[in-house]
Amino acid sequence: MRFSELREELKAYYQTGKADENSHSFYDKCMPEIDKRAGGDTNPYHTKMITYRTITEMFEPVVFANSPYFHETGTIIALSDGSRMYHGNRHAGGWTYFKNEHLFWDQDPDLWRLREKQGYEELFYLICGPYNDVHQHFSINCRPFLEIGLSGVCDKAKCALETAETDEEKDFLNAVITGMLCLKRMCEKFSEKAASLLDSAKNDEERKNLSLLASCAKRVPWEAPQSFYEALATLCFIRRGLGALEGVGPNTFGRLDMDLYPFYKKDIEEGRLTNDEVYDLICKFLITWDCHYDHDMKMVGYADHELENTYTIGGCDKDGNPLCNELTIMFLRATREEKIIFPKIKCRYSKNSPKEYLDEMNKAIIAGTSTVLIQNDDASIPALINAGRTVDEARDYLVSGCWGLTTQAVEKYDHGSYMNLLRPFEYGIYKLYDKMDEMKMHFKTFDECKDFEEVYANVVYNSEVLFRERLRVSSLGGQIRDKVDPWPIFSSTLCDCIEKKKDFSAGGAKYNDDFLLCVGLPNIVDSLVAIKKLCFDTKKYTLVEFLDAVRANWEGHEDMRREAINCPGWGDGSKESCELANRFNNDLYEMCTRLTGTYGGKVHLGHLTYTEIRWWAEKTRATPDGRRNGEYFSQGLTPSRLKKIPSVTSVIESLGCLDPKTLASNSVVNIILPSDKITLDICEAFLRACAGTAMQSLQLNCTTKEQLLDAQKHPEKYPDLIVRVCGFSAKFTSLSPEWQAEVISRNFYE
Repeated sequence: MRFSELREELKAYYQTGKADENSHSFYDKCMPEIDKRAGGDTNPYHTKMITYRTITEMFEPVVFANSPYFHETGTIIALSDGSRMYHGNRHAGGWTYFKNEHLFWDQDPDLWRLREKQGYEELFYLICGPYNDVHQHFSINCRPFLEIGLSGVCDKAKCALETAETDEEKDFLNAVITGMLCLKRMCEKFSEKAASLLDSAKNDEERKNLSLLASCAKRVPWEAPQSFYEALATLCFIRRGLGALEGVGPNTFGRLDMDLYPFYKKDIEEGRLTNDEVYDLICKFLITWDCHYDHDMKMVGYADHELENTYTIGGCDKDGNPLCNELTIMFLRATREEKIIFPKIKCRYSKNSPKEYLDEMNKAIIAGTSTVLIQNDDASIPALINAGRTVDEARDYLVSGCWGLTTQAVEKYDHGSYMNLLRPFEYGIYKLYDKMDEMKMHFKTFDECKDFEEVYANVVYNSEVLFRERLRVSSLGGQIRDKVDPWPIFSSTLCDCIEKKKDFSAGGAKYNDDFLLCVGLPNIVDSLVAIKKLCFDTKKYTLVEFLDAVRANWEGHEDMRREAINCPGWGDGSKESCELANRFNNDLYEMCTRLTGTYGGKVHLGHLTYTEIRWWAEKTRATPDGRRNGEYFSQGLTPSRLKKIPSVTSVIESLGCLDPKTLASNSVVNIILPSDKITLDICEAFLRACAGTAMQSLQLNCTTKEQLLDAQKHPEKYPDLIVRVCGFSAKFTSLSPEWQAEVISRNFYE
C-alpha cells in the first residue's frame, strides 16, 4: 500500500487517543500559566497576546518523520478544526473566550434565557455560539501568507500602527504583530525539532523528510513560500498553528488549484519537480488530514464524522473562464485513489466546464465513493452578485464548512445559522398560545382562515416573525463579541481589517452580513398544496377537519393522510408545486431584503440544514404534508421522501422554477442515481442540465437501495462504499443503524 508508513505513523498519533491526551495535558498545564501572566488584565487584546506568547513558548511540536509537512502543535484534539470548544473538549487557545464568555449572559440575563429557550429548547433556530458563531466556520484567507508571508502581514500592521489614534486600534494592531511573531517562533520550533530527529531517522526517506522540514520551517511562512512544496507546507502549518493560538476553527484551505498553480508552474518549468513528485506531495498533504480520525468509527451523534476541513477546486478564473488545470485533476485523482474523505473536496462547475474535469470528478461518484460536493457556478455567482458582491468577488467564491457559500477574504460566513420554518408553522397549526407567550413570538393560527390565500398569508407572516425575532435577539446580545474574544490573527487575513485598524469582531471586514439558512421549505410547500387542493379546491374536507387529523398525528385518518401525500408536491415538476415554491421562496427573499442584519449588514436567504433533518424532526409534530410525529425533514431543497418521485428530470424541472439570484446563502439538494445505470456520459449530461437551475450545492450519490440493504447485512462486502450524508461523507458501514435507515429512506431516482 502506498504511503503505508505515513498512514501508520499518523494513525498512531491521532487514532489511539495520543493527540487528545496531549491536548488535555497541555490545557491543564498552560491555562494556569496564562492565568498567572494575565493577572487582573481584562483587556481582551492584551490577554490574546499573552495567550499567543504563552502557548508558543510552552508547546512541543509533534513531527512525523514520514511527512515533509509540519503542523501538529499537540494542543488540539484530533477531531477539532481549531475551535476552542469541540465535542466538549477545550484547548488553551480559547483562554480569553473562557474568561469572558460570561459577559454574553451577564449583560442581559433575561435575553440569554430567552435565547436558550428559543434556540436550545424549542429549536426555532441554531447559532454556533451564544448570539453569533464565535467558535467555528472561519474561512481563513491564506493568500497573504502565500503572497507576502507572515513578515509582510506584520509589516502592514506596523505601518498602520504609525497612524493609529485610539487605544483599541493600537491594541488590535499590536496583537496582529504579536500573532505573526508567535507563528514565526512556532515554525522555528518545528525546524529545531526536525533537526534534532535527523540522527534517529530510520531510513533515507525519513532523513529526506526531516531535512526538508527543518530547512523549510526555519524560513517559511515568515518569508513567502517560493516552491510548490513550501506553499503546501504553509497551508498545513497555518491550519493547525492559527487554530492553536486563536482558538477558532480554520475550515478551508481556499482554492487550491488556483492558488497553488503559480508555484507548480514555476517548479515544473525550472525543473525542480516532476508531475509525479507534485502528485506525491498532494497525496501526502491530503493523507495528513484524512488520518485525523478513524473512517470506521460509528457515526451516532450530531457530528461524529465532522472535521470541518475543506478546499475548493474548479469553477472559473477571474475572467469567468472555466478553471481546470493539472492540479485540478491531480487533487481529484488523489482523492479517488487514496480514498480521501477529509479534507472535503468542493468542486465548482458550470455548463461550460470541460468534459475532462466533469469526468474526473464523476469517476469516484459513479464508483460509489461520493466524497465530492458539487457546486453550481451558474446559480451561485449570480446570487452573490445580486447580494452586493462585486463580479470579481463572486467569481472567486469558496464553498467551506458543509455548504458555506462565501466570498474570499472579505467576510466570515455563519454556516450554521439555521432557521426552522416548520416551528412557527407547527405553533400555528397546534395553537400553542402559552408557548407563544413564553417564546415572545406570537404566530397566527389557521382554523379560522376563510380561503387558501389567508392560510398562505399566515404562513408568510409567521416566518417573518421568526426572522425578525432571531435578528432582534442576536442584535441585542451579539454586539459585545469584540469585548469577549477578538480574533487579531484571523482578522489580519481579511481585506480592510488592518487598513481600518479594526478586528473583524469589531466590524473591520468589508461585509458584515447575516445568512439565514431555512429548514422546511419542501415540507411547507407540500403542506400548502395539500391544504389548497383538499380543503379549498375540491372541498373534500373542511380546513378544521383536515387540521384535526394532523393534530391527531393522522391516527384514524389514514385515507386522508394518503390523499395528502398523493397531492402534487415539491420536486414532481407539477405546475401547482412549482408556482407555490417559487412564490414562497420569493416572499422569503423579499422578507430578507427588508431586514437589517445583526451588525448593520444585509440579510441573505438560503435553504440548508445539517443533521437536524433527524434531531429537529424527531421533536416536531405531524405536518399537513402527511408527515407523522418525529418523521424526517427534507434537507434544503431536497424533495420530501414522502413523495416517491420516479424521475430525476422532474426534480430538475422543479429547481428550474426558482430564481437562483435569491439564494445568496446557498441551498442543497440530495440526489441518489442508480449505480447500475449511470455512466460518465450520463452523469455529465445530468450535471449540465442541473447547471441551468437554482440547484447550488448538489450531494450526489450513485447507489441502489438493494446495494445499501445488502451492505447492512454484509458490511464486509462493502468496505469502501461511501455516501454523502449531511454536509460530509462517510463510509456507509460506519453509520449507525439509525443513520443507515435515514439514507435508505431517501428517494432513489431513475
